[in-house]
Amino acid sequence: MKRSIASIIVITITVLSVALVLVRHARADTVIFTAQLLASNETPPVSNADANAFGNVTVTVDTVTSTYRFDWAVNGVAASAIILSHIHEGPAGVAGPVRVDSGLAPGTNQIAVVNGSASFSKSGISGPADVTTRLLANPAGFYFNVHSNLNPGGVVRGQLVRAATTPGTGAPTLSEWGAILMGLLIIAACLFFLAGRSKTAMAFVGAPPASSPQAVRAIDWKLLAKVTLVVEAVIGLALVALSVKGVDVAGALASGLVVAFILHLLIGSTQRR
Repeated sequence: MKRSIASIIVITITVLSVALVLVRHARADTVIFTAQLLASNETPPVSNADANAFGNVTVTVDTVTSTYRFDWAVNGVAASAIILSHIHEGPAGVAGPVRVDSGLAPGTNQIAVVNGSASFSKSGISGPADVTTRLLANPAGFYFNVHSNLNPGGVVRGQLVRAATTPGTGAPTLSEWGAILMGLLIIAACLFFLAGRSKTAMAFVGAPPASSPQAVRAIDWKLLAKVTLVVEAVIGLALVALSVKGVDVAGALASGLVVAFILHLLIGSTQRR
């Protein structure tokens, strides 16, 4: 009786560990900022032929690797080329220093303006980690601006605003998808394992028919411990060997518990044949 109760407790803890992974927000390490870009926002405001220029920008930041993606478009530009674009640190009305540069350069790597419009997209832009920290804490203290050959000091500008996010709309990480799949398997396996009356359930775990006295047994603690140790060790070594930033370690380890439990059931049923 005590052995069965202990088995139920372990099963419950395992399922709860998977549930904790499933309720995690999807990739909290990616943050998006936007800005409306206007010539009138420049310091001082643009007053020449580019005075009616406008545009928008989306800045996507991976806060783990401190890498950026810039996607911007401008319109109403009288100049023939966009020569620079970057994130500056400074409040509205203040000309601040460049903190994250797009890599554009006058003449050698500029964007041509066609019929008053130009656009740009680039990912993998490296930014200082301390700048990323300050940006997350105070987006209004940073602005994005674009420079033209007619206004090399800046043609359009806008203060960054953190984009609103809708909970639950992001895609799960790889390990979260694994946890979802394994979670469904472990819940089904546990229900079949505890009930021990359905032939389908016995086929699922590879156990003898329900009429056999071996159909329903408590967890084999020694086998479970060995399998768990091996599975978690493999996962740990893989995480260290790959050394990939941003890996959902908690999800990977939780999925490992599920995999170990299922393997324990399968191995145990095979040994009883």
